[in-house]
Amino acid sequence: MPELLPAAYPQLRYGTVGIRAISTSGQIIGPPVYGVEITVDSIRLHRVGVGEGTWINVLKQPVRLDPIEMAGKPVNLNEVSVPIGDYNLMGFSFGNVTATISVANVTLKVPTQEFKTPVALTVREGRHSNLVVDLSFNEPAVSVSESFDPYITVTVEQPGRAPLSTIANLKPITSMGPDTLAFNQTKSYTFTVEPGAAVDNYLVHVEAVPSVENTFDLAIVETGEYWYDLTGNLWFLGGNLTSGTYHANVQASPGTTAVTFAITLYSVPRITGDLPDAAFSGFIPAGSSLSIHVNEFALHLDQPGSYDFYLGVKAGDYEFLIDNNPTSVVSNDQMVTLQLDSGLHTFQIFADFSGSGRETSWSVGVVPVTGVSNQPLSREAMLSTGLLVVAALVFVVDVSVRYVRRKRLESELAKSVQTS
Repeated sequence: MPELLPAAYPQLRYGTVGIRAISTSGQIIGPPVYGVEITVDSIRLHRVGVGEGTWINVLKQPVRLDPIEMAGKPVNLNEVSVPIGDYNLMGFSFGNVTATISVANVTLKVPTQEFKTPVALTVREGRHSNLVVDLSFNEPAVSVSESFDPYITVTVEQPGRAPLSTIANLKPITSMGPDTLAFNQTKSYTFTVEPGAAVDNYLVHVEAVPSVENTFDLAIVETGEYWYDLTGNLWFLGGNLTSGTYHANVQASPGTTAVTFAITLYSVPRITGDLPDAAFSGFIPAGSSLSIHVNEFALHLDQPGSYDFYLGVKAGDYEFLIDNNPTSVVSNDQMVTLQLDSGLHTFQIFADFSGSGRETSWSVGVVPVTGVSNQPLSREAMLSTGLLVVAALVFVVDVSVRYVRRKRLESELAKSVQTS
């Protein structure tokens, strides 16, 4: 029955988890210890649930690991399908552990009980997560007491993924440049929005050789919009553009010797009407004006639902906001999933959130979460389904037969009463 009712029994719906192992202890192993080899007999994940929850084995067979090798390169242990839900513990059982101490090969004393360490993992249906296990231990204990004293930490790794379909498929309204302006120079551009082509909002994409000494200002005369001290790779959100002719002025900022730039205005794209997914990225140089620390872009969402946001960072850190509501502070790649209504949504980047003065290189990928089909029924579940159908038919036939017999008996009794 649980397998036949996956909505009521979510433990029968699955995601995948990859297990990788590293060892920071492998980086500091040295004389008199010249090598350690660790046998991991089993690894289990504890799923939070009714009662005491459930332990799930995630290691196919015992593995032999060398911490020195794992110090330089993570080792893939397994990729396993597990029921959806929250997992809060990871258990490790160890087999034979040996070490080379001076010139002797020694078998180390190993904890007999299962070693448990906390983990904060949420498995979602059809999603993949990685667990990075840092298999470290007390190095002095190896040589002093010939014992293996594990110290294990587990990190949930959900690296950012940025789709590649956005820039090439955006609808440009107009382009300006590439051009170069010297000190105090200004250049004007004209563009036209044709009748029937009005846009409710538009995107401004600025690219310039990153330099805090050489920047420029951009003004749209008819709308009164103005951005200044621009440099790097930036996104901004403009207002409405009705049909008509517009004038854009680009001016080198005071003190600028020469600045090379390119500017493109785009219509706000729709997901999934224009794009299956979207990605935006930017770069704000260190020491740049605070005026460009806030980048902004927007998307029209055709459907309400869940959306994955892959937040990437190559340098610095930033705060990510949706519709001006803080969502996450990003200092390493991560993914967040949010439920959003259909319609226009704006997204803000607050660069250098920590105030460290570093450059910020950011990326945001937006991917709609599509429905994932459930796992196929097992042979046992199919047999159970057949038995349930047969039992239901037998029950219906039995009730029908009893009803007919009762009616017949009642009829015969009625006749007997009339006769007598």
